[in-house]
Amino acid sequence: MKYCIFLLFICLSSASYANQPAVTQLDTDEGYPYKNLIKKVERVEISYVENQYTVTCRVNVQTLHNQYNGKEHTVSAKLFAKRPMAACLTRDKAKQILTML
Repeated sequence: MKYCIFLLFICLSSASYANQPAVTQLDTDEGYPYKNLIKKVERVEISYVENQYTVTCRVNVQTLHNQYNGKEHTVSAKLFAKRPMAACLTRDKAKQILTML
């Protein structure tokens, strides 16, 4: 009986984690302005959904006082794998965010 309760507890606790989004840390060597942006803000979050050959992504940037929620972009999976920040946030928009800091 105690094993049944233990197994039920494990099943219920793992089911609650199933709905949590996966968090992956990505490293980038994309240079200016992306690297500067990453260093100056509190948090950079890339939300993405992978399909077979494409990725739909959006960049959210959080500073101490502001938050920028980017527009969704659909890019090739190859480009996203090589340069996730540049694929999901245009260079002009990254520069614009940097000037506001």
